[in-house]
Amino acid sequence: MRIAMTLPRPALVLLSIGAVAILLGLYLASGSGVSVALVPAATDEPILMALPGVTSTPRLLPPPQPSPTPTPSRTPLPVIASPTPVGTPFGGAPGEIAFVSDRDGADQIYLISAEVGGFETRLTFTDAEDTRPSWSPDGQWIAFMSNARGQWDIYVMRANGAERRQLTDDSDFDEFPSWSPDGQWIIFDSDRDGRYQLYLIRPDGSGRERLRHSDNDDAIPAYSPDGRRIAFESRLGDDEYQIYVMDADGSDPVQLTYTQAQNVRPAWSPDGRRIAFISARDGNRELYVMNADGTAQRRMTRDFGEIGSPSWSPDGTLIVFNSDRTGQLELYAMDFEGLIRHQFTSGEGNEFNGVWRPNH
Repeated sequence: MRIAMTLPRPALVLLSIGAVAILLGLYLASGSGVSVALVPAATDEPILMALPGVTSTPRLLPPPQPSPTPTPSRTPLPVIASPTPVGTPFGGAPGEIAFVSDRDGADQIYLISAEVGGFETRLTFTDAEDTRPSWSPDGQWIAFMSNARGQWDIYVMRANGAERRQLTDDSDFDEFPSWSPDGQWIIFDSDRDGRYQLYLIRPDGSGRERLRHSDNDDAIPAYSPDGRRIAFESRLGDDEYQIYVMDADGSDPVQLTYTQAQNVRPAWSPDGRRIAFISARDGNRELYVMNADGTAQRRMTRDFGEIGSPSWSPDGTLIVFNSDRTGQLELYAMDFEGLIRHQFTSGEGNEFNGVWRPNH
């Protein structure tokens, strides 16, 4: 039999002598198999009893929260970082730009200051065509092509037009000269072997040699600023020209553009990280820029006429090019955000083939 007794709370705290006797009697009585449990008297205060594995202090669980909607992952496209414009009031390096104009009849080479309202100087005076200027790395010489003797050959002259010198002399088409960064070679293309191929020649006309043998037409070469690579345009048969790069010795050519339309006129940025070029992939000849490995191809012009002949400013912040948006070819400068920063020419003739003079 189990006996439950209810005692007041003070009896559990202060035990009198009588209480001790009662308890002793109960103890003795328990020897007969009777168990006794003491239960506190009823009270208005709640009594918290600990259960195994549960703390005595209750915890409130937070209300259920809706699961967040997952954000779809997105692979970022390659981005070309934009340089910070410095230099003249319209951005870019000051200096001079060599260009070609037919304002006086035949194509001739001129020099214009790359400042707002800059002056112009005529450098060549022939009855033939002098075109496609290319600066030496020190800015003291200009290589160009001319048909002054009834055939297209490679020439050089001083930056002021003096000391004109013919480097090639044959009946084939020699065109688009470009200097090596050390100034020791001029690279150009020629059809002297039946198709356009790339050749090297010394600035004094010596040491002419073919760079490589190709089944393609290779044309319009340009050295990278470090001299280790050459960008050029190439095509097989009647295919459209595409942009390639290769090692400076003519090995390991790599194709950078793949479109049904032509991609031409590669021009290296001064830091060697990018190549500007002209592409007709959108139905019109537009200015594009890409990384030197062919990634991140980006259109720079839109609805600005037919574009041609890009060239970078020495600080890499501007690209000069020609456009026929006004009905004749003029020279413009665009920054890397695609904003036209300056129009250099507005003459009566066509002005084109602008090339920024290196810092000197």
